[in-house]
This record gives sequence, C-alpha cells and structure tokens, in this order.
Amino acid sequence: MLYSSVSHYTDIDRLRCALQPVNNEIVITGTGPFSARVVTINLPRLRLQRVDETLARAWHVHMAHSRVAIGFSASPGPSMRCQGVVLGPDDLALFSPTQPVWHAISGPSQFAIMSLPKNELTELGVALAGQPLMPPDTMTTQVPPKWTKRLQSMHAAAIHLAEESPEIIADPEATRGLEASLIDAMIACLASGRMRIDTLSQRRRTLIIKRFRELEEANRDRTLYLTEVCKAIGVSQRTLNDICQDVLGASPKRYLFLRRLHLAHRELRESVPGRGQVTQIATKYGFWVLGRFAVAYRSVFGGLPSATLRRRASCWPERMDNLFLQHKAI
Repeated sequence: MLYSSVSHYTDIDRLRCALQPVNNEIVITGTGPFSARVVTINLPRLRLQRVDETLARAWHVHMAHSRVAIGFSASPGPSMRCQGVVLGPDDLALFSPTQPVWHAISGPSQFAIMSLPKNELTELGVALAGQPLMPPDTMTTQVPPKWTKRLQSMHAAAIHLAEESPEIIADPEATRGLEASLIDAMIACLASGRMRIDTLSQRRRTLIIKRFRELEEANRDRTLYLTEVCKAIGVSQRTLNDICQDVLGASPKRYLFLRRLHLAHRELRESVPGRGQVTQIATKYGFWVLGRFAVAYRSVFGGLPSATLRRRASCWPERMDNLFLQHKAI
C-alpha cells in the first residue's frame, strides 16, 4: 500500500514502534529533552525512513524475518557506529534477520533507512549485479563515494516529496519510476561495496555484547547491576567497559543506570496514580535517594516523575475508551 507520513515523537516507546519492521529496543544515552521526527514512505517493495534525532542513543536492531535493510547518515553529523565499528561517510550499516546488531549515534543526527523483502534483494542482486548480496554475517560495507552520493541524493529526493508533495507518493504511476531508481541505487551500492569481515577480536566483542543483551532479555522487568552482569557474562569490568563504550556509546554502568530509569519511566506511564507511587517505583528500580532520582529522571525525560503519573491520569478515560472499542471489535 502506497503512503507517506511525517511524525514527531517525544516518547521512546512510540518511536520504537514507528521504526518497523524490526524487533528493537532504544536506550537514550544523551541527556536533555528527547525528540525525534520520522518521515516514512511505503512503496510496493521498498520502505524508506529518515529519522531526525536530538540525542545520542543506542538502538538494538533485529529485522523481521522477511526483510533486510541498509542504514546510512542522511547528512554530515556526529559519528555513528554499527556493532562498535565507526561508520564513515561512505559506509552502510547492514541489518538482516540472521544477525541482530547495535546501532549507536553520539549526538543529534539524521539517519536514513531503506528496507526490502529478503527474496527481492536476492533476485535483484542476481539480475542486476550478477551476484547474491549481503552475506549473512556482514554488518557494514564501504561503498565508492559516487554510489553513496547517488543513494543519498535519491533518498533525499523521495523524503522531500513525502514532506512537500505527499499526493505524488500516493500515485502508483508516479512512484513506479521513483522506486525503480531507488532500488537501482541500493543494489549498485551493495554490489560495489567492500564488505568488512569481522576479525577474531570483533567476533569476541559481538559474542560478549550478545550475552549482555540476552541477560537483559531474561531480566526485562528487574534491575541489573554491574557486578552481577560481569559475573553472569564471565568478563571483567574493564573488558565490559571497553566493549560497551565501543558498541553502545556508553559505559556499562551508565547504560544500566539509564536502563533502570527507562524501566521506572515505563512503569510510571502504566501506573494508576496513588499515594507514594513515585517512591515505590523509584525504590523498586534501585533509586534510594529520591531527589537524585528526580534530577536524573528530568534530565532524560524532560519532566518530573510525578508529571508522568499525572499525564497518565489525564489520559485514563481516553485509554479506557480505546480498550472498550478494541473489546467490541473482538
């Protein structure tokens, strides 16, 4: 189905849901009020997005089974990393169903994404480039500058149409040529790119960060602390610190602290306001000094914990209406 949209987000979970089709998790590693602007274009085969973000973040990307994607910087800006590898201006990050990866940015940026059905990419690679593309274990590729510029230019032109003339995106005949040009640029980059092969140390780093992620998944609703993480994974604090700095853009201590803040934020958003609610939730996630908790919470989410609870209360009737409508639909 052809469509385009321009959306604004200040809530991490809503942004996460907008970045489809992936199973993902986002942790903001910068400080200050967060916001993101997402432009989405859905064509018959291609899905394009540009994400304008205001803060540093780490994004765990696991593509849905049927699709593969490439990601690249849409404009000059702070450095980006894919699984700890610094992406240059002519590098592409590769996202596939077989290899979940961490993509991190170090500050405000514009990030471009293009995804395509996996079988389509295989067929097009053979037809247009004479070879299958995107080996399953490859996460980045370095592309000749002329092809990178062409891809960035085509992607920017499509995004501009979505922003200024969305009716053109809804016209099947008009978008047929646009999609063909975008696919051609994407295939040319992948066919001409020099795929990076992981070294032994990179494979070890990937294994350790995978174990770190699995530990998170197994303890999604409870706090984790650095000592128990190192013990469970079987690495020293120094080793884990070096790897997390490279892959996530933050130390493990900082990352786990932010994770606890996000867990508290999520529970505050979902809780019915009551006496002592903020205190109960704060202490549940290991924040014993409430004044420091409030300061840290405000620096990440732009408001006090009590404001999140009040906002949840004001939305309660609307949410109940939505639940009622969903129940009737069932």
